[in-house]
Order: sequence, then structure tokens, then C-alpha cells
Amino acid sequence: MASAHRPAARAARRPGSVRATVLAVGLIGGSLLQSHLAHADGVTDAQARVDATLAELESLRDQLGQIDEEFGEALDRKEVLDGEILEAQADVDRMSTELGGAEAVLQEIALARFVAGGSTDLSPVFSDAAAYSAAEQRDALNRIASDSGEADVDDITKLLDDLTDARDLLAAKLAEAGNLISFLDAKRLEFEGLEAQYLSKYESAKASLGAARLAAAEEDRARASARNRTLNPGYTSGGSSGGGSTVTVPPVSGKAGIAVQAALSQLGVPYRFAAEDPGVAFDCSGLTKWAWGQAGVYLPHQSAAQYRATAHVPQSMAQPGDLIFYYSPIGHVGLYLGNGRMVHAPQTGDVVNITDVRWYKVVGVGRPG
Repeated sequence: MASAHRPAARAARRPGSVRATVLAVGLIGGSLLQSHLAHADGVTDAQARVDATLAELESLRDQLGQIDEEFGEALDRKEVLDGEILEAQADVDRMSTELGGAEAVLQEIALARFVAGGSTDLSPVFSDAAAYSAAEQRDALNRIASDSGEADVDDITKLLDDLTDARDLLAAKLAEAGNLISFLDAKRLEFEGLEAQYLSKYESAKASLGAARLAAAEEDRARASARNRTLNPGYTSGGSSGGGSTVTVPPVSGKAGIAVQAALSQLGVPYRFAAEDPGVAFDCSGLTKWAWGQAGVYLPHQSAAQYRATAHVPQSMAQPGDLIFYYSPIGHVGLYLGNGRMVHAPQTGDVVNITDVRWYKVVGVGRPG
């Protein structure tokens, strides 16, 4: 009899049991959902921090690249200016020597006139001519040489004028050189400060993420940027001809192989700001300048200037030895090896190495030679 009542008893208890079970499942499910959401939020926050770190590192690298570019441009101008100063100084020295000979002739004339009882004011000619105005110098020369056929005062006056102009030009170039030196010193200090900041943040990111994860995250970011740029209908490559116009592509220089081999000979050499020192250090444009220099082709030490100095070809027609230019404004350059690879001096803390060309960042291809 006792067994006959058990099903009824179980049946009577079932609704409550079901409710309890549902409640328990609900509580467990809610807990799991909250846990999942909390985990998702944590992952999202962690990814956001990684993205922010990568963006900051990329921004610092871009800033370093631009400082390096500005420094290289000023350095190139300084090298040219040094030659111009030597030429201007040589002109001043030559004219001063010529004027010295003319003054000797005038002195003889003036002395003869003095002995004969004449008088003249010699000081503007025989002391520091630069201390007198051009009008005073001409007036003195006219007084000394008047009524004598032994000196051509017009020639001497012109020489004085030319000497004054040459001295002014030399002074202007010396002032420009002084300003450039100050600019170079300031840019070097700016780079060093930013470089220390970049290295500190990079080491911190590497410590928190691990070197492998940081490298993978940077590569993922690069691929994502590539997809975004490719999908953007407004994007056009700097190497494209545009508008369907015919592009005249210069032939590849027979010296390209020499430049490629020269660049490859520097693999493992450290990157250093504004450097062009084989076996010791290079920056990006220093490497390409030196490599093509070994082939007898001059390039300036600045990537934007190298772009201006070379013939431009479409990206699809890039050949080994061509220069690959990055960013807008241009801030990086590498030497193309073919098959989508290039050799370059990348950035602070790195060395000359071979890497894939990130075509989505390329703004132009230049062909030296």
C-alpha cells in the first residue's frame, strides 16, 4: 500500500521541483552569462589597451621619421652651403688681392703728386676699405687718380663694388650656416628626447605583452590597415598613373644590381639617426644614398628629396634597385629587391633588414640611375 502512494507523492512534488530546477538553471545561466560578459568586457578592454599602445608607438615612429627627414634636408643644405662658402671666400680673397695691386699703383701716383706739392686724402684707400662706404671709397679714388693716365679709376671702383658684394654674400652664407647649425642641434636634441620616449614605451609594451605577441599585434594592425585602405574607394596609389594616361617608364639602370648588392652588404648594421656610415650605422635615406653612391649615382640624404630626384614608376612596374617611398608626407624609403621584398634601415632600436613591402603605405616608387 505504501508503494501505491509514491507516484502520487512524486506527482504532487513535481511542480515545485520543476520551478526549483528552472530557478537553479536560471541562476546558473545568469551567473555564466555575467561571467561571459565580464570576460568579454575584459578582453575588449585588453584589446583596446593593445590598440592604443600600438597606435602610440606608430605615432612616435612617424614623428621620429619626420624629424630624421627634416634633419637630413638641413644636413644636405649645410653640405652644399659649405662649398658655397669656400667659393665666396675665394672670391673675396681674389678681389682683395687684385685691389691690393691697384692700391699699390694709386699709392705711387699719390706719392708722386705729394712730392710735386699736391695733396690728397689717402686714408679710405690705404686703411680698411670696408670701414668706408662705397661713395667714400669712390670719392677718394677719384681724388687720387684724377688727371693721371696711370690708373683706370672706373675699373678700380667696379672692383671695390664687386668686393663689397662678395663680402655681403659671404656674410649672408655664413649667417645661414650658423642658423643651420643651430637648427641641426635642436633637431638632434628633439630626436634624442623622442627616441628615449619611444624606446621606453616599446620596452614597456614588450614586457607586458611579450615580444612575440607585440610583433603579432603589430602585424595584425598592419593587415587591418591594408584592408581598410584597399576597401576605401578614395584611395589611389602614389605609383599609379591615374586617369588612364600613358606612363613613360624609364629603363632599369644597369647599375641597379650594384646598389642592391651594396645595400645587402649592410644587413644587421644598426639604425641611427641621420647616419650614413657603412658597417657602423644608417638611417633609411642614408642607406639608399650610400648604396646607390656605390654605383656612382648621387642621391640626397633625405627620402622626400630622393623622391624628387628620381624618375617615378607605377608600383606594378617596380624593379630591383628602385626606391620605395612611404607615408605622406614622405618619411621612409627602402631599396626594392623584387618579389614584394625590400631592404631598409627601419627605425630606432632596429637594424638594416629585409622585409615585405607594405604596398598600402607606399606613396611612390623612384628609379635612380
